[in-house]
Amino acid sequence: MSTEKEYTRFITDPSMEPYFISMDDNCMTVNIKVTPDSRYSDSGKEYTKIVGHYNNLSGALKAIVKDKTNSKSYDSLKEYINEYNDTITLLTEKINF
Repeated sequence: MSTEKEYTRFITDPSMEPYFISMDDNCMTVNIKVTPDSRYSDSGKEYTKIVGHYNNLSGALKAIVKDKTNSKSYDSLKEYINEYNDTITLLTEKINF
């Protein structure tokens, strides 16, 4: 058994999919798995896109909620806020914060 820490560690959870968090000794990185539209890519091969780098778990989770909510258009501010709150509730209920 090695006492050395792995350089990069991951947090994956079905409630965050298609997002996951990678972390090292300095920060947490929110990533999203992307499958390109066949109209724009010949390979159609899934790849990982970085959403951002954060110094703590709270910031990383907020970024997931923000990115997920901002991935579509809304007809009103109320609709956007409701979607944002629903996404936070769904995530926190699944991981029992």
